[in-house]
Amino acid sequence: MDPLSDVLDRIRLRGCVYFQRDFSPPWGMAMDAGPFAQFHLVVRGRCWLRAGETTRELATGDIVVFPFGAAHMLLDDPSTDPLPGLTVLAAHKKGRPIFDGQQDGARLLCGHFELDRDLKHPLLRELPALIHIKGMSAEQPSWLESAIGLLIRESASDQPGAATVVDRLAEVLFVQVLRAHLLASVPSRGFLAALKDRRMSNALEIIHDNVHTDLTLYAIARAAGMSRSSLALRFKEVMGVTPMDYVTGWRMQRAREMLRTTHGSLADVAERVGYRSEAAFSRAFKRVFDQTPGAFRRTTTGAVPAAGQAKA
Repeated sequence: MDPLSDVLDRIRLRGCVYFQRDFSPPWGMAMDAGPFAQFHLVVRGRCWLRAGETTRELATGDIVVFPFGAAHMLLDDPSTDPLPGLTVLAAHKKGRPIFDGQQDGARLLCGHFELDRDLKHPLLRELPALIHIKGMSAEQPSWLESAIGLLIRESASDQPGAATVVDRLAEVLFVQVLRAHLLASVPSRGFLAALKDRRMSNALEIIHDNVHTDLTLYAIARAAGMSRSSLALRFKEVMGVTPMDYVTGWRMQRAREMLRTTHGSLADVAERVGYRSEAAFSRAFKRVFDQTPGAFRRTTTGAVPAAGQAKA
């Protein structure tokens, strides 16, 4: 599994589509900050987005995602006073949509993504507060356009199981948006920057593929086609941590998931994240999470440091 897929597989992504709806002017929705990563797709027409200091016009095919659930507004005109988003959603669920009318406006598809925010991986820290992928332009890859088209068609369908299909397609959309963001961005540091660097990407791939083994710096360097000293220097420069700190951090994140979702013994969990000794695993886990694996399993709570950010 490639590193990005491995991380995305661990965030327990779940998609939910609220509605696909025509909005006749004047209309406006104000979404409060919340725990979910909300998204909006402009199926047809134009509208305005206001988020913090940002005000921009959205057009057909545009999609915006708020990975950290930031407050924002969608409006037919920047001067329109919006209604609370929950009020609009509640009216829609009751079959009494608020913004029906005769004037041509915009058609929107809205929903959210649920993420496991306890997974403190660099990828999630590096995402911007707003991701905006423009439609009808070279910035939107053809495969993203296809995913959007399928989601639009299914959300308008009355076929059996359509709601489940739509929610699963929303999850695909999140991954596609991340891929499009990765293609469009030019980060100099961090996990996304490492994915765009062939040697760093190779190093991350062997780490994520071999979390269950006694992985060494030499093996990682060989996969990256670098010397150990060159890898250590470059990895720290791009990722902000040493290769072995990242290995430990990711192992502990995987162990945390296993302790919370499986009933295997501590020795079994230790072996599955590359530790031959349960005692060594427990020491590493306590350095990262400030509690023993057994205590974590009993409580399933506590502060979770980022991958690679082991405590002293």
